[in-house]
Amino acid sequence: MHLYERKRSKNRGLLAAGLVFLIVAALLIASLAFTSQKNTAEETAVLENALIRAVVTCYAVEGKYPPDLDYICQNYGVAVDAERYAVYYDAFASNVMPTVVVTPIGGGGQ
Repeated sequence: MHLYERKRSKNRGLLAAGLVFLIVAALLIASLAFTSQKNTAEETAVLENALIRAVVTCYAVEGKYPPDLDYICQNYGVAVDAERYAVYYDAFASNVMPTVVVTPIGGGGQ
């Protein structure tokens, strides 16, 4: 036994392991939240692009833009989940391309 030896805590290793576990868990939760937000943004962009393609296809086939969103869904096979997305569709005239904006409802954290 040395005169100036420090006393070591018996729980030192357990404390270090717990701290590492908490850090890893926090990083995992943060990465899952980021991935969820990124997926929601990509899904929103895919839906908006699908709607715009359907609008352009309708104009190419019928010679006029669709009058409303229901017309696109019924005749061009685009499905919109109304519980997850709000779609702003503004058709000014049959020969002017409508404005299409898709927004996730509730921040899109699902």
